[in-house]
Amino acid sequence: MTKPKPIKPFKTLAEEAAFWDTHDFTSVIEKEKEAIITIRLQKSVKKKLETIAHARGINPSTLSRMWIIEKIYQLIP
Repeated sequence: MTKPKPIKPFKTLAEEAAFWDTHDFTSVIEKEKEAIITIRLQKSVKKKLETIAHARGINPSTLSRMWIIEKIYQLIP
């Protein structure tokens, strides 16, 4: 796996949002899948997760993993 190019600093929050709307942030983190976690969701929440994931062209577990990692990095930089 090659090391990703560094991301240049963004000038505005809008510029950063536009960038992440069109890029997959998982390419800038190390992709190690060494553990499994089971999360129970209500059926309606699972359906919404699937809808969002499929609209982005990814599967629900990938989207869930992205969101969990994103939140962890927000809370613990």
